[in-house]
Amino acid sequence: MAYFCNILQLTGTIKALSVMGIAAFFTACTTTPTPQEPIRDPAVGRPVPQTMQPQQRAGPTPDIREQNRTETDKSELRRNGLTPPHMTGRDIKRLALLLPFSSERWREEADSMLDAAEMAVFDRDEADVLLIALDTGGTETGAARATRAALTLGADVILGPVLARSAIGASREARDDGTPVIAFSTDQTVAGNGTYLLSFPPEAEVERIVEFAARTGVRNFAFLGPEDTYGQRVEEAYNRSVQRVGGQVTHRESYDGSDISVMQTPAQAIADAYKRHVRDAEPTARAAYEAILLPEGGTELRSLAPLLPFYDIDPADVQFLGTSRWYREDTGREPALNGGIFAGPDAEARDLFRARYDSRFGREVGSLASLAYDAVNIGASIASEPRSDRHARAQDPQGFFGVDGFIQFDRDGTARRGLAVYQIRNGKFVIIDPAPKSAGGPS
Repeated sequence: MAYFCNILQLTGTIKALSVMGIAAFFTACTTTPTPQEPIRDPAVGRPVPQTMQPQQRAGPTPDIREQNRTETDKSELRRNGLTPPHMTGRDIKRLALLLPFSSERWREEADSMLDAAEMAVFDRDEADVLLIALDTGGTETGAARATRAALTLGADVILGPVLARSAIGASREARDDGTPVIAFSTDQTVAGNGTYLLSFPPEAEVERIVEFAARTGVRNFAFLGPEDTYGQRVEEAYNRSVQRVGGQVTHRESYDGSDISVMQTPAQAIADAYKRHVRDAEPTARAAYEAILLPEGGTELRSLAPLLPFYDIDPADVQFLGTSRWYREDTGREPALNGGIFAGPDAEARDLFRARYDSRFGREVGSLASLAYDAVNIGASIASEPRSDRHARAQDPQGFFGVDGFIQFDRDGTARRGLAVYQIRNGKFVIIDPAPKSAGGPS
């Protein structure tokens, strides 16, 4: 079983625990498992796993004067890397997990991601991963400070942060050091220069579903969606993807808001365009559009989708397309979406992960926890290479495979995801085109 020490709640400002105070905490760790309940160490802020319970408390946090007197010690720590006594002599992969633990909005999600990361460490065959959890506070400044602390501790790979602004702060510090960053943000503008995005950007889902639709013979596409940031990103990706497959977006409508009242006029307009084409075009001409993308989910999707049949657009004639936002139980119960298709991660492996998480922790898994689990294994693989080869390993064309399926990082830091195509059939989500399990490999 793998072991790790957990550094948590550095408050983003790195005031609660100095670097040498952190080292003192690790010095207090032992590999001897005990049957007692986990000790809640005040320097950690949460139970320490039984396999790594501290046998004594870390000493008082040194003040700033003491920190100034230990610059030589910190330089040595950074050069050799933090090494708990029980891991002396091992080929340690030091992974720093940067999450917004002290953010009220993100605390629950961050805790779930840390749980998943711990699970990945314990699931490894070798006890070679040292996981260092640091708080970003959900800010750019906090992430930059947490990254500097991680680098001082000898982190080989930075895992996180989640938020785009935090990823910017972490990337800036890690870039100067040459340390790879595997961030969880979906904002693709933060990728590149050694930062790789382990997330599910809507652009990848749009590209996958457009390519599949094109293989079925669709050439004319339409768009009906919100004018918010998500809708704009999806539409831009949709235009690029349609052009790439040799098709065209012939009609588009959008709306500002999430209420059905703002959806009705755009839905009627795009339906009228379809019906006019049927009335006026040559009998042999293609339909005004053969597929329409509806990038919504939940209540909004269940409000939007029925408007098209209401205005005489038959889902049997026009293929309804979606994103992973469709993957919800209530979506399957909407009659207008029966037969609709969307792209998303292969649910089988993720469902197994969720079941294992629930069994181990006894609570519902967070929506981003699987990313943290995969990040540990990907980070360990990257850290196993010499420092000069780590970016090349991150960009390996063979990619990686985890509970969220296949992923391959491009040179620009964006990800190519192995996504499945689902179809809604009588309330069930049926995979009609499985996700690839390797680069360029079969599904």
